[in-house]
Amino acid sequence: MARRIMPVRALIFSVSIGSGHDSVANALAERLREDIPGSQVEIVDTFQYINSVLHKVVFGSYMETLKFTPKVWGYLYNQAEDGERLVDLGQILSKLLSPKLEQLLKAFNPEVILTSHAFPTGILAVLKRREHIRMPLAAVVTDFHVHSFWIHHGVDRYFLPAQDLEYQLLRNGIQPETIKGFGIPLRQQFSEKFNMAVTREELQLEQMPTVLVMGGGLGLGRIEVIVKMLLDNSNFQVVVVSGKNKRLHDYLLNLHNPRLKVFGFLENIAKIIAACDLVISKPGGVTTAEVLAMKKPLVIYSSLPGQEDRNIDYLLNKGAAIKVRKLDMLVPEIISLWDNPLRIRHMEEISAQIGSPIASSFVWDELVSLLENR
Repeated sequence: MARRIMPVRALIFSVSIGSGHDSVANALAERLREDIPGSQVEIVDTFQYINSVLHKVVFGSYMETLKFTPKVWGYLYNQAEDGERLVDLGQILSKLLSPKLEQLLKAFNPEVILTSHAFPTGILAVLKRREHIRMPLAAVVTDFHVHSFWIHHGVDRYFLPAQDLEYQLLRNGIQPETIKGFGIPLRQQFSEKFNMAVTREELQLEQMPTVLVMGGGLGLGRIEVIVKMLLDNSNFQVVVVSGKNKRLHDYLLNLHNPRLKVFGFLENIAKIIAACDLVISKPGGVTTAEVLAMKKPLVIYSSLPGQEDRNIDYLLNKGAAIKVRKLDMLVPEIISLWDNPLRIRHMEEISAQIGSPIASSFVWDELVSLLENR
């Protein structure tokens, strides 16, 4: 990264739904503090900042919808994607929050503002267009798809997972020079080099073909069923990251299977991925980017309607993943993949092409250049 003499003061607006948006915000903060010592970064949980009750209502409603009526979420996502917004929350909340945000901006005095979620992007873009915000505003898109909720005039830079996702922005009048396809920013651990054999020894894993099963930061999905199928019908060693799902963690531990290793919520997830040959996961944007950065073949076992379906489309079209549509075909498909080293090598090469473990450095290079040329 190009060094800058003067430290940077940055505000990053995230939303604590799942773990991906916060992970990107933390990755950006980590990289700035590392590369430009003395820089000050504050991460704002947007819903929590607005109102703690609103945060609980929004998060609770979102999780209940995903759990019980995911098709409703998919329908709303599709309708909004086509431009049929029932309400523009950015317009409404920017009016309500303008005094509070102006107080925050005055107190912290940032040189640059970033967002890792579409919701604060809309709010801040409105304030930028009204000249309540004069410093650069950058949006960091966290899925392999740009939903219309992200797209607002007033954003100075859009950072995308890949440059070939720019078409949705271009067709809505966003200037091409403001769009940068650097990848999804990841924590620095994903740019480290790992030796698989050494890493397995450190994690107390056997030196044998190993499959990692993940369900995102919340440990969602039919992981119990998948793990039992793998243990009963294959010879793979199975590693599970249960996230914050304590019930899942305890259930798996009680299986007492020597080929099963269970981890809860981890900070060193890059090391876990490095120790495994294949990864079975839901296709969340950040989780997917982490797997790609580690150059691992990805097997997708389920997805939520909406953004995860769009991620699947992108990954399948690129050849970086396979999708198993029926659970009873999961083990046969994994064995078939494992028995085809040519296909695995191809998926690893595509993952290396798409994955970007140092995207956060590119983001700050661009923003520092923007600041210095103002």
